[in-house]
Amino acid sequence: MKAQLSYDYYFALILFVIFIASLFFRLITFFPAYSDVITTQRLRAEAYQISEILVNDVGHPGNWHTDAPLFSNVKRLGLSDEIQNKTNLIANVKTIAFDFLCETNYNRVLQLLDISDGFLVTIVKIKDPPERFECLPAEVSARIRTEITRIVAFNDGSFGNLTVSVWKR
Repeated sequence: MKAQLSYDYYFALILFVIFIASLFFRLITFFPAYSDVITTQRLRAEAYQISEILVNDVGHPGNWHTDAPLFSNVKRLGLSDEIQNKTNLIANVKTIAFDFLCETNYNRVLQLLDISDGFLVTIVKIKDPPERFECLPAEVSARIRTEITRIVAFNDGSFGNLTVSVWKR
């Protein structure tokens, strides 16, 4: 006697294939969004780490800002005041040296901060008139971008914001 397949079998097989196909397509559409969220979280953590290094580290050597204009002996950048050594206190002279280094050699800043894709740092000193320092590349091509803003104090008694933006190409 030959095996016979009924209509119930074909119907169940078609339902099973449709279920597996719909599950597969849902996973395909969910994965890119999930991947972007993971990348955004990683970039947010990287931006915070960069802001933490800039705000609360004096750099190496501690007086790296005196090595202008080449900054050849600098191993690590940091904007914290090496004399007062307080949390979230930025030295004015280091801010100016950082701005000069960014304008003259952005790639060196990337190397000193160990950043692969790119970043933008904006320091706004809130006073009358406000001062603004920016460290940015010539062009920004970002697929995913995130930023961290911190309130900082300067060693001259004024306050401001430090914003770090990091992106993935």
